[in-house]
Amino acid sequence: MPTPELRCPTCAAELERFWSFCSNCGRRLEWRDATKETGAECYYCRWVVSDSFSYCPWCGRDIRDRDSSPEPLKAPKGFKYQRRCRWGCGGGVMYPMRSCPWCGRPQQWRYRDRFQNVCPHCNRGVDDWMEVCPWCGEDATGRDLIHQALRRVRQRLVVARIKAWNYRVLLRPGVSGVTHRTPKVIEIERRYVTGKRRRDEISWNMLTGLILHELGHSYLYHHWSFTLTGRFRRAFGEVRKAYRVADSKWVDFERRGVTTTLPNFVTAYAATHPQEDFAETFRFYVARRGRLRELFAEFGRKRKGVPVFEKFLVLHDFIRSLRGWK
Repeated sequence: MPTPELRCPTCAAELERFWSFCSNCGRRLEWRDATKETGAECYYCRWVVSDSFSYCPWCGRDIRDRDSSPEPLKAPKGFKYQRRCRWGCGGGVMYPMRSCPWCGRPQQWRYRDRFQNVCPHCNRGVDDWMEVCPWCGEDATGRDLIHQALRRVRQRLVVARIKAWNYRVLLRPGVSGVTHRTPKVIEIERRYVTGKRRRDEISWNMLTGLILHELGHSYLYHHWSFTLTGRFRRAFGEVRKAYRVADSKWVDFERRGVTTTLPNFVTAYAATHPQEDFAETFRFYVARRGRLRELFAEFGRKRKGVPVFEKFLVLHDFIRSLRGWK
């Protein structure tokens, strides 16, 4: 965790020593020898170094001079030893040195041990609360890579008149989803956006549908007391039942039309669990801009059962109640 005594000169956000950028405002940082602990700074990047170094561990430039140690040292004054150089030169390196100060070769660190996740731009460690990657200075959330889909989502939420609940969309490796421990954090699988293989890429419409589905989970977790009402339970069932839905199950989130299968559910995936039933209902409600008359006409054409009508009415009435409508 960042040490409280280190603060950004611009926004006063907490920093960790040797970050390249402030994780809040994105200010480029310099770590000079302000306390005269080593008495040396890199000629090129101005960051603190040791006279014993042959290379700057921050910018990787050759800074060898007559004071440089002819043999790699373990931990010169002002620096800590945390492991040996990964290239086998025998010198010690300290987190988060980018280069070995003795041989100049690039170093790698296990960011998962120190951070919650990794940056979608540089694959180095970031926490979910960060706006800017402290290593590369890019958007730590990855929202800049899915701007078009997020804009569509925001527009549809506004048109459907759903009050914002301060959700936070993050592009992360792994599986898309929301957990009850962090109900406002929506993680989207970054492979869909940054994947090099064509089969890993999905359309903007598909991505918009995926985000709306995950927002449905977040909305339900955020308003969990809603699940205790009798009307909700009659419509969706018991959302606390054991969850055994396979993460690998393919779902066509690009579909905006109601399926003809399973008359009591809006899609086949909605039948897998009450929570998925609500998330799919929420997705269709928002994607179709809350137009119940249009939706109900389609339900009739596709011979949907009364329970499907009731689910959308329950969601619609709950959204209206939050806005103080009558």
